[in-house]
Amino acid sequence: MNQTVKPISTFTILAMAFFGMGVGTITPALNAIFVQFSDLPITTLLLVSTLPSLTVIPATLIAGSVAGSKVKYRTLAIIGMTLFVLGGVAPYFATDFTVILLERAIFGIGLGIMSPLANSLVMGVYEGDKVASMTGMVTLAMNIGGMVLQFMGGYFAGIGWNYSFLPHALGIISLLMVIFFLPEPPKAPVTAETQAAPKEKLPVKLFIIVLVYGLYTLSIYPMLVNMSTLIVDRGLGTTATAGIVLALLTIGGMVAGSVFGKVFKMSGRFIMALGYALATIGLVMVVFASNIALLTVGVFIEGFAMSTLIPASMMLISMTVKPSQMALGVSFFMAGMNLFGFLSTYWIGAIAAVTGDAVTAPIAVGACVTAAFFVVYLIVNPLKSSAPVAPERG
Repeated sequence: MNQTVKPISTFTILAMAFFGMGVGTITPALNAIFVQFSDLPITTLLLVSTLPSLTVIPATLIAGSVAGSKVKYRTLAIIGMTLFVLGGVAPYFATDFTVILLERAIFGIGLGIMSPLANSLVMGVYEGDKVASMTGMVTLAMNIGGMVLQFMGGYFAGIGWNYSFLPHALGIISLLMVIFFLPEPPKAPVTAETQAAPKEKLPVKLFIIVLVYGLYTLSIYPMLVNMSTLIVDRGLGTTATAGIVLALLTIGGMVAGSVFGKVFKMSGRFIMALGYALATIGLVMVVFASNIALLTVGVFIEGFAMSTLIPASMMLISMTVKPSQMALGVSFFMAGMNLFGFLSTYWIGAIAAVTGDAVTAPIAVGACVTAAFFVVYLIVNPLKSSAPVAPERG
């Protein structure tokens, strides 16, 4: 029997995905935080943004390995959303930077538990063409959430640096919806054969997908964490302006998420090449932008690229792993993304040590990386030798 997904359950999955980019809420406020704690080195200050990306990793892997098998999706989602809210809001009340980092670590654990659940649920409860369209909708919801949270973070940073943490409290709404309406995928029947069968290893192609997108994350993080500093240094606006500009990143992502199903069908094997071409264009425009309009267009294009590459990678994962491995596969993807997000702090520091520029030079290097991936995917067919998408249940 096919599982009927109620509209309220679909909305709940999207409400949970809404906070998937919650790590960027305080990005527009980073310059204000840097000023508040100006006695600390830049690599330490950047941890307020990147440390959650580190603690996300083990939480994501653990959640993906037990989701649906040992622990219900709803239970994991409740735990994740609770830690997201508590760890997200707590820095508002803190004055010691070490305490703030501890609270950000807790926030990252909550985000890590949540991260693989939305896409895994999509693969578990939807079928056929609905999988691609819902994968795009999850990405759309993530970008809407990113836009709203970043805009609020930038706005509240204008009141005070610590106010930028308050938007995380919106997670209470999603938490309540998860408690009452989150669907649970049907479990595969347990037989003597399945009990006796050895666990299959994850395919090598999964780790290639994870590595490639991880390197892309490394390439774009300098733009994300340096946006408020870049805008202020170039005399293009304030930290509040950074919130508006970064909102265009998520608007670009919203557009990409809403049309991804059609783009995937039209571009076929060139879906990754398309994403990396756009990513390169966006980063190059940010590097050379001398006015806020050009900067905004570049950020919009980068958002479109990012939200083309994320669901495309998810579709490649669904074509690569078996249905029983989907949650763990998504977890590895999220873990890789966050690991490289954390490493970006040291990536930026290394480039700055060579060039003397910690703001623009890392973004330019990122453009070179995405250009290289564009060339690779013009030659390599990422859809080749992929296992078919899980057959419809019926």
